[in-house]
Amino acid sequence: MGGRSSDSAGSDFMHPFEYDPATNAWITKSATYPDNQVNNMACGAITALSPITSYIYCVGGSAAGAATATARVFRYNPLTDMIETLDAQDNWPGNSSGTILPGGFALAFRSGISLYPDLYILGGFDINVASTNQIWRFDPFAAVGAKWTQRVNTPMGVMYAPTCTISTPDFGTFIYLAGASDYVGGSVIDTTNSFKFDFTANTTSSIAAIPRATGETRALTFNGQMLVMGGGRVAPNPSNDVNIYDPVSNTWTTSTPVPAFATARRNFPTDTDGTTKIWLAGGYDNTDVPVASMEIFCNAEATPTPTPTPTPTVTPTATATITPRSTPSPRPRATPAPRP
Repeated sequence: MGGRSSDSAGSDFMHPFEYDPATNAWITKSATYPDNQVNNMACGAITALSPITSYIYCVGGSAAGAATATARVFRYNPLTDMIETLDAQDNWPGNSSGTILPGGFALAFRSGISLYPDLYILGGFDINVASTNQIWRFDPFAAVGAKWTQRVNTPMGVMYAPTCTISTPDFGTFIYLAGASDYVGGSVIDTTNSFKFDFTANTTSSIAAIPRATGETRALTFNGQMLVMGGGRVAPNPSNDVNIYDPVSNTWTTSTPVPAFATARRNFPTDTDGTTKIWLAGGYDNTDVPVASMEIFCNAEATPTPTPTPTPTVTPTATATITPRSTPSPRPRATPAPRP
């Protein structure tokens, strides 16, 4: 969902991309986003069980090269290929200034509410000013004007933060965050910020710090552990390491049992089935060039997966690449472009 092909204004992707793992092919959907402020959105796929309804909700974002951000929320129905913008009363309150991008984001089920998860946004980026520390909960099926609730603040400002939800029988369910960008001295930097958010008690607490400073990437929940996938912009980043956190032992390993991927990159989409496969594609490589390559991890117990194609089958323009959370160049500049 969203992204851009370069740091230049006008390079924003205006249609969703869809990957079919059965055919190992990409297509560009027909639906058109409501605006071009589609970089650095917080998106989550939410399915309600009664009645069965599936949407991808997207919050906030900015246009390539812009120093402003939107607060609007829209939802995409992948079955009908239709996009609907929510009422302005349901805009993200975390961007009251018009210059704040969402930070880390994750889906989580509240205790006693089992029909669908909420979308949580942790922190953000006040463009070219500072990282932010608010936490917001979005209930997609609450009444108009009542969908957002502010929660406790994060322990520090975090932006472009790897975030995921993990449930364990003995420890409960928490949202974990490890590694995040910060804005210091006019530059975006990587950090080792690490903590967990108890969304039921509305508290945060420390966890063991991720051993590698990173940011501008995603975290995945894989077999009950948190995987932080590469990322980062300060040398020697971006990385291809997979940092793995065990919430039971509160310890980290690196690239085991899930190995490092082939191409070091940042600001790329990645997802998993939770137990056997991980997909990643696009992003900026370690030469700061946008790439369209795709990689798939399949563990030994999983059914063999097709070899990924080196580039998406379909792109919106001749030079487009799949980069849902792309970022500006890490080259030093007095006022860096907003977002990753």
